[in-house]
Amino acid sequence: MKSEYRMPGNSYIYPHVLYLTQSFKDSKGAEITLFKETQDLYNWYSSLVNDVDIQTTDIAVKVNELTAGLTTDDEKVKAIYYWVQDNIKYIAFEDGIAGFKPDSPQNVFSKKYGDCKGMAILLKTMLIEAGYDARLVWIGTDHISYDYSTPSLSVDNHMITAIMVDGKPIFIDGTEKFNSYGTFATRIQGKQALIENGDSFLLKKVPQATPEFNKEIYQGTFKINGNDLVGIMNKELTGEQASSFLYGFTGMEQDKRQEVMLKVLTDGNDNATVENVSAFDPTDRDAILKLNYDMKVSNAVSSFDDNLYLELDPVRYLANWTMDEDRQNSYKMNNTRVEQKNISLELPAGYTVETLPDAISIDNQFLKVEAHYTLDGNQINYNSQIKIKTRLIEKNQFDTWNTAIEQIKNFYDEQIVLKKA
Repeated sequence: MKSEYRMPGNSYIYPHVLYLTQSFKDSKGAEITLFKETQDLYNWYSSLVNDVDIQTTDIAVKVNELTAGLTTDDEKVKAIYYWVQDNIKYIAFEDGIAGFKPDSPQNVFSKKYGDCKGMAILLKTMLIEAGYDARLVWIGTDHISYDYSTPSLSVDNHMITAIMVDGKPIFIDGTEKFNSYGTFATRIQGKQALIENGDSFLLKKVPQATPEFNKEIYQGTFKINGNDLVGIMNKELTGEQASSFLYGFTGMEQDKRQEVMLKVLTDGNDNATVENVSAFDPTDRDAILKLNYDMKVSNAVSSFDDNLYLELDPVRYLANWTMDEDRQNSYKMNNTRVEQKNISLELPAGYTVETLPDAISIDNQFLKVEAHYTLDGNQINYNSQIKIKTRLIEKNQFDTWNTAIEQIKNFYDEQIVLKKA
């Protein structure tokens, strides 16, 4: 088997043997327990954490500064969480015991960088200083197939923080730079989490978001200008769709950011260009990311005799997502999501509608698609909603997926026909 783009983690795909080292006998014949049970795994993790040197003098000053004048718990927690996201750079450390033992929170605080463990223990320390019940959390991302019924170091690969509210955890991941408080990255959603609880532990699952959490919404109005469509578009992104864009945008050099913006706003349509993109604040995690811009789609309109022929959708979402028949492995999406469009076209003077594309409706285990065109006075309205229901498409399900994609492509290819009056 070969490695392929967007395949599930190795432990889901490859046949393998997982050795569980439960105990051994020392030179005197005494049995030394290692990892017979999850409690043993937790005990070892806990011993590493208890050995971390924690000094809070400078951290306490910063916590007081961040929470001064704030009155609600949400405001205070957000102030601390967002400060860590904005000011502590994530750098992974996997060398020896550093792969398991957190750095001291004061070191992470002063250096302004740390791995997931360092960021987690800094968040925990700051939240405790602010008076909250904060705890460390061990968790395996969705790259790992195991849960804590298997007492092994192979079960997890990540550390986050939890703040306990009314006996229930709210998970906080300092490595996720653009997550808002109370939201969780797809890679840990639905995964079992091992939470500190003194000498014992708690096992809880990270909540699973619905597709509606990750949205891309387009609102636009177009006019025909020669062979081009020109208009104003508004795009809103929420959840992972917003954070993915922000990672790509802020991670680029200034001279490359326009390229990222164009790719996101046109979905790779080579005939589309955008200008006058509105400003936005990437650090405002609690706001919907809104992008307003002018768009031109060149050569979108063709004429023959007295008719104009055009396609109104500049994005054509999913049109190129056909699964390769030669692919060996299942395909795993980044996330479930909803893509919605509401686009209108003003009829040019002297033209009437000859033909509108037929509506499309698909509802299977992977997708729900509803799209149609309507005529309202002097305006054509295009409304589309595509929901990706599940992330995983198994190899034996490719035919079903590809059939749906072919239907979507055929819908996109149908043209609006305008006739000269």
